[in-house]
Amino acid sequence: MFNKAPHGKELPEDLRIRIAALHKDGLGYKRFSNNLKLSYSTVARVIQRFFKAGSIRNRPHKGRSTKLSTHSVRQVQNLASKNRCMSAASIALEVAEVEGQLVSAQTIRCTLQQVGLHWRHPRRKPLLKLAYKKACKQFPEDNLSKSVNYWNHVL
Repeated sequence: MFNKAPHGKELPEDLRIRIAALHKDGLGYKRFSNNLKLSYSTVARVIQRFFKAGSIRNRPHKGRSTKLSTHSVRQVQNLASKNRCMSAASIALEVAEVEGQLVSAQTIRCTLQQVGLHWRHPRRKPLLKLAYKKACKQFPEDNLSKSVNYWNHVL
């Protein structure tokens, strides 16, 4: 079995136009493949596509186009990494508000997985509430004047 995936980058359109023009002028594959510093097979493939399809444009790729733009994907990634408490549904609502684009929670989950944020479940609650954080900071200030003897009998 062999892989039918594309091997390498697509040639720029201006280069493909130049290859077709040189072929129309009557030059051979080898001569202008050396001039353009491309392999013989690359030049041959472009010309064969030109004769077969009638144009030098690449055919559209398989598969459905993405629902989210690259900007939206970055926004989803930032929301998920900054706030672990957000669920996929709440991120979808946030994207709908900002981008004006309705997206399902499943699309958000798939996007997070493609970005590399796997198995993200929203944290159920913050570990410490704000009142407890304030109390922890206030405790040493309140007990600064206590004697060492007091602290020896605390626990």
